[in-house]
Amino acid sequence: MSSPQAYDPQDGYRYQILCRNQQYGREWEHCDYAKDRAERKHLIYNYALAYGGGWEFKPILLPRKFWPKG
Repeated sequence: MSSPQAYDPQDGYRYQILCRNQQYGREWEHCDYAKDRAERKHLIYNYALAYGGGWEFKPILLPRKFWPKG
């Protein structure tokens, strides 16, 4: 799988959350970052409520070198 155009790893995060709406285009856009699974689940749930129907959210696991230390 090729990286989406929104792929932009940041230090201290484990996941990058991407979003898209098929009506506006097929490209995934950057939405947010999450440090762990609980935060990822919480953010996706809240974004789905805020953005409304038609939006899709996809978390991608960033390479281990970007994960939080410790």
